[in-house]
Amino acid sequence: FADAAAVPELDRAEADALNAVFGPHGVPVTAPKTMTGRLYSGAAPLDVATALLAARDGLVPATTNVDPDTSYDLDLVTDPRPADLHTALVLARGECGFNSALVVRTP
Repeated sequence: FADAAAVPELDRAEADALNAVFGPHGVPVTAPKTMTGRLYSGAAPLDVATALLAARDGLVPATTNVDPDTSYDLDLVTDPRPADLHTALVLARGECGFNSALVVRTP
């Protein structure tokens, strides 16, 4: 669950970090923010709830309203995708250098 700032430099840095950890196309990547717009402090809680629902329902939500850039080497989920999802990484970033990464896991 990417932060997806919609700022090219920030999105590139996030994609590079995901690729460094998981490898190119290593994990499905989605960005719920594309459905709601920027929610500021509400974005991370919504992403956590969405990740938990995705695990419960076995369905990774689509990243909507985007034109995927293949040079990012991400497995960007552009249509809802069935998945046996037990663990998700939720990324968030804010102003003044705030960054967070939360791993959620189903029992």
